[in-house]
Amino acid sequence: MTLPMEAKTLLPHRGQMLLIDSVLSADEDGGTVLTDLSTQSIGLGPDGNMLPPFYIELVAQAYAAVCGYHLQNTGQPIPEGFLVGVQKFQINPLPSGTEFDSTELLIEVRTVGDFDGFAVVEGNVSREDIILAEGRIKLFVPQDESMAELIKQQKSGENTASWQP
Repeated sequence: MTLPMEAKTLLPHRGQMLLIDSVLSADEDGGTVLTDLSTQSIGLGPDGNMLPPFYIELVAQAYAAVCGYHLQNTGQPIPEGFLVGVQKFQINPLPSGTEFDSTELLIEVRTVGDFDGFAVVEGNVSREDIILAEGRIKLFVPQDESMAELIKQQKSGENTASWQP
């Protein structure tokens, strides 16, 4: 598989919930993802800029897409993951009079720690070399088949009270 690659082939998100467009680079520790603000997205405000809470989702989707790329390259299925925490995430104020020529955002992500299905990820979102947002998020990707089955049952509304591993 070659890069760049469309994000929709690596993520379950569809329609306006798919906030990223393509994976540009990926290595063992992280990667870079692109999104274009000119497309329709629920994350855009009336001024055409990303609404602050959606910066976190951009980083989460970017990380998922980069991991999905690596998993697909090794023939493994892409599991479903969950955003479980946000740490030290900040939206940076723009310098006065800032105007952008491009509608593209670059999202860079890097794994800073992982343990038994949990990952701590550092990420930043930039536009024309100005970092708009940056911080850490925590994600959970079930590694154990029994945990993945429990989550599947809960999502489908099945009674999990009698569930046994």
